[in-house]
This record gives sequence, C-alpha cells and structure tokens, in this order.
Amino acid sequence: MKTTIITQGMHCNGCETRMVNALTNLEDIKGAKADAKTGKVTIKHTKAETTDKAKLLIAEIGFEVLT
Repeated sequence: MKTTIITQGMHCNGCETRMVNALTNLEDIKGAKADAKTGKVTIKHTKAETTDKAKLLIAEIGFEVLT
C-alpha cells in the first residue's frame, strides 16, 4: 500500500531525513519519502493500521499531522 500524509513543521532537508529515518524504523513501513516544501510524507506499507502508527510517530518526533 501507499499512503500520503500531510504534515506541517518540516523546514529543511534535515527535517526530511529525520522524518524518513523515524518512519522506516516502523516494522511495516517498507519505504518513506518526505517533502519539506509541500509537507507531504509518502509511506509504502503492508498493513492499513500502519498509517495510524505513522501519524502517531510523526507527532511524537515534533511535527503536526494535518491529514
């Protein structure tokens, strides 16, 4: 599956890297891409409930989840 999450608070490449590194450590995420300009985070995952886990993790590392 592929899911796009809209976030707020990424400002640079460092933020993108932090986001991707955190997300790819989740068990069911097979890949992640973050774009600071648009706030979009795209994850490739194997289970539907992984989206909720990803959103929680994004909030835990200091970014706001909009959708």
